[in-house]
Amino acid sequence: METASPVVTITSEDIQRQGFRNVSDVLRAQPLSTGAVQDNQFAGFTATATTISLLGLSPSFTLILLDGRPLADYPLLYNGQSNFTDLTSIPTAMVDRIDILPGNQSSIYGSAAIAGVVNIILKKRIDGIQLNARVGGYSDGGGDNERLQLTGGKQWDQLGITWGLQYSHQDPIYMHERDYTDTTDDNPNPDLRYGSRTFIILNGITGLYDDPGDRCDDVAHLFGGTTFKDFRPGRGDFCGSRAQPGYATLLNEEKGLSGYFNGSFALNATTDLYATVLVGRNKAKNDSGSRFWVPDYNGSHQNYVWNDTEQTLETYQRIFAPEEMPEEARFYEADSDSYSAAFGIKGALGESGWDYDAYYSRSGYEVTSDQLWPLVEPMEEFFRSQFMGPQLGTYYGYPVYAPDKDAMYQALTPEQFRAFSGNIHNVSRTWTQNLNVQVVNSNLFELPAGDVGMAAVLQAGNQFWDNPIDPRVQGGDFFGINGTSGRGKRESQALGLEFTVPLFQMLTADVALRYDRYRNVDAGSDSAPTYKVGLEFRPTDTLLLRGNVATAFRAPDMGYIFTGGNGFFSNETDFYKCEVDPDNCTLYTGISAEANQVGNPDLKSITADSYGLGIVWAPSPDFDLHADYYNVGIDDEVVPQSTTQTLFDENECRQGRLDINSARCQDALARVVRTAVNPGNPQLSENVDLIIVKGINIAEENVSGITAGGNWRFDAGRAGHFNLGLEYNLTLEHETRSSPDSPALDLFSSGQLLSAEFKSIVTGDVGWELGRWSANVHGVRYGSLPNYARQFTSDPADPYVTSNGVGPGTIRPWMLYNLSVDYDLTDNSTLSLIVNNVRNSRPPKDPSYDGSQGFAPPYYNIFAYNGYGRSLWLEYRIDFGAGD
Repeated sequence: METASPVVTITSEDIQRQGFRNVSDVLRAQPLSTGAVQDNQFAGFTATATTISLLGLSPSFTLILLDGRPLADYPLLYNGQSNFTDLTSIPTAMVDRIDILPGNQSSIYGSAAIAGVVNIILKKRIDGIQLNARVGGYSDGGGDNERLQLTGGKQWDQLGITWGLQYSHQDPIYMHERDYTDTTDDNPNPDLRYGSRTFIILNGITGLYDDPGDRCDDVAHLFGGTTFKDFRPGRGDFCGSRAQPGYATLLNEEKGLSGYFNGSFALNATTDLYATVLVGRNKAKNDSGSRFWVPDYNGSHQNYVWNDTEQTLETYQRIFAPEEMPEEARFYEADSDSYSAAFGIKGALGESGWDYDAYYSRSGYEVTSDQLWPLVEPMEEFFRSQFMGPQLGTYYGYPVYAPDKDAMYQALTPEQFRAFSGNIHNVSRTWTQNLNVQVVNSNLFELPAGDVGMAAVLQAGNQFWDNPIDPRVQGGDFFGINGTSGRGKRESQALGLEFTVPLFQMLTADVALRYDRYRNVDAGSDSAPTYKVGLEFRPTDTLLLRGNVATAFRAPDMGYIFTGGNGFFSNETDFYKCEVDPDNCTLYTGISAEANQVGNPDLKSITADSYGLGIVWAPSPDFDLHADYYNVGIDDEVVPQSTTQTLFDENECRQGRLDINSARCQDALARVVRTAVNPGNPQLSENVDLIIVKGINIAEENVSGITAGGNWRFDAGRAGHFNLGLEYNLTLEHETRSSPDSPALDLFSSGQLLSAEFKSIVTGDVGWELGRWSANVHGVRYGSLPNYARQFTSDPADPYVTSNGVGPGTIRPWMLYNLSVDYDLTDNSTLSLIVNNVRNSRPPKDPSYDGSQGFAPPYYNIFAYNGYGRSLWLEYRIDFGAGD
């Protein structure tokens, strides 16, 4: 069962026993899944999708297969940049087992198998009908959910069919339903425990808020009656709500329906026809919290207007409460339709010893999304008519108004909000299809030490990605929102060979070679040969020493090649304005600069090398131990050009410190777009309007670590039968370089939230069976993480501290326990109680992550932890089947 490469296998019984909700939870709880990822807690680019990060590497570096066949990418881009595979659409009812092969596997599976391969195997044979019903929720409230699974099958002489249906529903969990995420009073810094500024008038000259007086009384009912006159140190009094951040969801509302069919028909004793179809529909809603308004958002006047009545510079902010917004404005709704199908023929080629498998497979994904969002001009017009009045001209470039401040402190109606908003409707889709022929001969010829085996694969296919965007979004018509778009198609062909060669009685070599070619339609093409050599040394029947060396690649990401524009905002320093206007440099530090990532059709494949060593000892069927070392090095990794470096280079070129005619300067100058010269007001002259970047093959990354574990099964007589299991992953090193000549960044000394990685993860199981009873406790220990303060220094001894006096350090480990208890009511029915996070452990807070960097609650790393809390389910299973 063990080969030159370690394989982690998770059976459907493991999923049931360990109490996981879905396939995503199963995979994220594995010790190999060390990296942080975006999920339901982040209302960003892919809030309705789930994925994993094996070995702490990008989700796009893990190849996820269904029955050994590729799944279509999720149509939206992960973090607005790269393609990835969504796990939400895979129903647990149909899963037979999941195999995880860590490390480079491209010589067998092709592109994207750098961090490893996850192969989800669906059930192929069921006799009779099985019903599984589950209902439950969370002890702290919210998230009530139900799941109904119905599976079945029948075998005849020549025909066999297996089928399944799954329905699931889940209510949302709101942040206000957890006492550690409900208000800004949870802030670890006492000096920052004030409300969100739902109504403010900021004086641009003094930097102070206008005292609202008793105007807050008029809006006190908003945010559930939590709006009041609050105080911010250094700014003054304002109308705000400390509960405002709690009106965002931690967990999505979801409904899912899946259907599965697998059939096989024996044409004769050696030939079978087969077909597999999996379809699913998932409806998800997530609430990212309130929308807001400021005048002239991100325009050339930096949000400020001249108050003609008071002869001063002002800006305004207005955060809309749930009571003011229609439901379609609060929720981002996404309907996802997916399918995966394969049709093939397999069998033996006469008496030749060759077996074959030829099939056509196709997988597709379509996401339809809708959300009501404020439009810039109608909303500006609404607030001009409500309290700003008509524009009275300009004053040194600033628009002049005589606002009626009393009129600002008035609640809106949902109808008024709807009147200045528009629906953003997008339909995005992907598909991938392949023709595949595989041949296998386990006895190609004989050597003195045994038979040489061979497998070969010939594959041809194409894939398509279409992620359109509402042209009004790209044109800036919607307020404070940008998006990603792109469309592309590419073709691929591959030829692969694999050999098993017994060199000696105790030594076997596994050799794999593969060549892949990609041609991007209307863009570049690329090819990649890969290989893998593994050695299996068995000095005894119970001991295996193994090692492997391999190469891998990631084909140029379609998101990076074909993107039609990925808009985002970045906090930057305008080096040029600081140099020409040094007295006001603080005005040009920490600016919110708009950037746009464009496609790069000249990208090449990311390449990787890896090697590993391991040992497996299994002295009996009931006891085994294993340990493996892995090392993966990645070259030519694609990263977007740095916006900070772009602004720095642009200034160096403008000042003559770099040759302005050089290619470097011409590139930087072309990618920084500035507003027009304003001789009357230097502060409004030549400000950064847009920074243009693209993905380039330049970064490097290296990760190494050790995995180990074991299992022990024993019979304790009258006390029952016990199963003990332990798995461990320790990442020894993980470094990245933004370019070959840049210093290495140790990710374990970085406080970057999204790239956070657990240095160690340990999982353990204690299982027990006695008569009709069985139980299992599954524990996970996530190791420590660097705190957010580490983001600002690579040296733990650096004197840097955050605003509440917290310096670089680490966040404590986090431990979770799942419990499942089963009782067999009859020979064919079981009642189960499942409790996840038995101790209701809260995510570890980061005292340095206090919101002073512009973040709102929750005050923990949402990419590494979840704040859902304890969940409980009651489940009933009955098997109407006959036979084994």
